[in-house]
Amino acid sequence: MDIGSQNVQVPGDLGTRVKHRRLELGLSTAEVAERTGMGTRRIERIETRPVALTGGELLRLSRALDTTISGLFAPYRSRSARRAVLTPEPELEPMRRDECMKLIEAGVVGRIAFNRADDLLVIPVNYCYVNELIVFRTAADSAVAQYDLAPIAFEIDAVDESLRDGWSVLVNGTVRPATSQEIEVALGRVEPWAGGTRETYIAIEPRRISGRRIRSW
Repeated sequence: MDIGSQNVQVPGDLGTRVKHRRLELGLSTAEVAERTGMGTRRIERIETRPVALTGGELLRLSRALDTTISGLFAPYRSRSARRAVLTPEPELEPMRRDECMKLIEAGVVGRIAFNRADDLLVIPVNYCYVNELIVFRTAADSAVAQYDLAPIAFEIDAVDESLRDGWSVLVNGTVRPATSQEIEVALGRVEPWAGGTRETYIAIEPRRISGRRIRSW
C-alpha cells in the first residue's frame, strides 16, 4: 500500500472501524484529534461519513489509535458477526523444512535462547545465513561467546495482528565460534543494531528445524 501524499479513497466502513477502536481505547474525539493534529471536526467527519484521506493522515490516525493502516481498512463486524465469520477456527499447520529455510535466509533479526547458570536467556540478534549456518556477532566477553558447543535455540517469526495469522520457525542446534572461512563469507552481511564492539562471530549449527503457520482464512 502506498501511503504517500496522494488522496486515498477510504471504504465506507472505515468510520465505524475508527470509532470502534477509539471507544476501545477510551478516547474522545478531541483526544484523537490532539494525537493526530487533525482537528475534532475532522475526526467526527471521518467517523460519520466516507471521506478521502491522505497517506499522512492515515498514518497519523493509525498511530493515534495504536493500530496499523491495514487494521483501519479491515471491514468492521460486530462481535456476533465476527463469531459467525471466524468459522471454521483458525488452522495451525506445520511448515516444510525448505519453507523454513527460505524464511531464515530472508530474515535479518531473530532470537537466541540458551542457559546461563540458573537462568534461561532470550536475546534478539542480527544474523545472516551462511552455508547452512546461522551466523551472528557478539562481544568477546558476552555470555553466548563463552557457550561453546552447547545447545541453543534460534527463533524467527512474523505476526499480522489485524488478520490474526502468522508463522514461526524454530532451530535447535549447537553454538560455536565461526571459522575464519565462515567469517570471511559473513563479512558485511551482519551488522548488530545495538552497536558497540561486537567483533566475535558465532555460528549456530542446526540440528532440527521446524516451523508452524496459523491461518485465519
